[in-house]
Amino acid sequence: MAEFPNPLSLPDEIALLMHKDNGTYYVSANPNTAAAAAEIGELALRDRVEVRGTAVRLLDAGWSGLPWMDRLLAELQQRAGPDNQPVDLTWWLPGRTSAFQVHRQVLVEQGLLRREHRKFLGVLPDDRYYPDRATRDQLVAELRELAAGTRPVDGRLALLSALTVRSGLAYMLDLNRAERAELRTTAEREDLGEAVGAAVAATLAAITAVPAIIVSAGG
Repeated sequence: MAEFPNPLSLPDEIALLMHKDNGTYYVSANPNTAAAAAEIGELALRDRVEVRGTAVRLLDAGWSGLPWMDRLLAELQQRAGPDNQPVDLTWWLPGRTSAFQVHRQVLVEQGLLRREHRKFLGVLPDDRYYPDRATRDQLVAELRELAAGTRPVDGRLALLSALTVRSGLAYMLDLNRAERAELRTTAEREDLGEAVGAAVAATLAAITAVPAIIVSAGG
């Protein structure tokens, strides 16, 4: 069964943006933690979790039909225990050490990453993953349009921009200083509730506050 047969989720988009044209990826952008934070964002978009400060409380652990999400919901349910205690993101996110690889495989199955099997020195696995340029460029274009004020903000774009900025990926995507500043402003605005919903606004606040996600806070 394919890992994720439906259109791209937020962590898939982050994973795609992480990949370079030469088949490698931006290691310095903390890909596992960024992808894990995007997973929480996707759950918030789907009203599966409630974010309180830097903790998350499970609202709906029912079957989603998406293998990666069902595994994640089961893990959160186990962590929350019978009393459904909130799960602290400050320690949970860094522990999601396979999140990037999970969504890389999603992209391979979607045909949005082309995997080329290689070996370093003829022995060690050194595969390359080449992104679909059109899809990746479209995501970057959406971020630029949001920064320019020509695209309205919604929950997905607000979270994508926050993750792009807080992971440091905005620098690696060659967004200019003004664009980075506008995306940071969007991520940190406190009056987005009406535009993105309370669940997403709370998730944006958590993404801004959790230290593990932050690589660069510069302009």
